[in-house]
Amino acid sequence: MNYVLPATLLALTLPLLAGCGSIVGAAIPPQTLSNPANLNGATLTSTSPLVVQRVGTSVQYDTSATVPAGSFDDLDLSEIPLGIRPYAAEIKASLKSVTVAGACVMPESFTLTLDTLAISVWNSGDKAGAATLSATPNVNVVATRTGGGVGTGTYSLAANSASVGKGDVNVPKALSILTSGGKNDVSVSAKISADNDGLAGCNLTFTLGDSSVTLSNFK
Repeated sequence: MNYVLPATLLALTLPLLAGCGSIVGAAIPPQTLSNPANLNGATLTSTSPLVVQRVGTSVQYDTSATVPAGSFDDLDLSEIPLGIRPYAAEIKASLKSVTVAGACVMPESFTLTLDTLAISVWNSGDKAGAATLSATPNVNVVATRTGGGVGTGTYSLAANSASVGKGDVNVPKALSILTSGGKNDVSVSAKISADNDGLAGCNLTFTLGDSSVTLSNFK
């Protein structure tokens, strides 16, 4: 014999079932994944020499432009129950070292400022559909010379970290890309300035340090 749930009981039960994910999700603490896009150790190269007007330049890195491409898999959320998904994300990155090359004065130390940072993610082959997270971190980093030769200098960078994603309206789109559609690519771009006019005319190549993504607001 078939049993039909009374309409009044059904009306009470459905919201409870629908709310299970939210209740369980609220109990899940933020989850941090280290080096999710294989960015650790990547190099960001300046697009033009430092210019004296602001002693600044732009740097960039794109996983789809490397040989072979540095594409990476979707984030694995299969162990999270009830179809719960994160609705907030913060992507962090750091700079480990920098090489200065060209005809300029190379001091023993100087201070770099990370003026802007942008990280774009897209499903491989669909760069036009990228989601871009950006910030103006204004992080100051001391560079200390560790070596080099004629026309080049290598510098270690003091501990630093900058992030994108907090409060960014493009986070939902970025999360959708990172959790569905298969292989992904990412690009990192930044505007950098230095406090020493003597560096004008040289190019910079940065090596990225640790990177991570922290997922939160599960429901």
